[in-house]
Amino acid sequence: MSPSSLKTVLENSPSSKPVSETHIATAILHVIETARSQGQTLDDVINELMTDDALLDPKSRHLLGDILTQAWNTL
Repeated sequence: MSPSSLKTVLENSPSSKPVSETHIATAILHVIETARSQGQTLDDVINELMTDDALLDPKSRHLLGDILTQAWNTL
């Protein structure tokens, strides 16, 4: 699952409810698990996040990249 999977999770959430922290954490976990199973590195995932995102502005992408890095190093 790539960063675009996070976009899919966010887009498929009920529009009447905000996306919960649990949804975001789950999406990040799935991105990390899938990336690792496909032999991708953290740098690969971060590069994809920074270049492939129509949903988030650059500041949000960098913040998400920082969160993804922390999660990657923790898991």
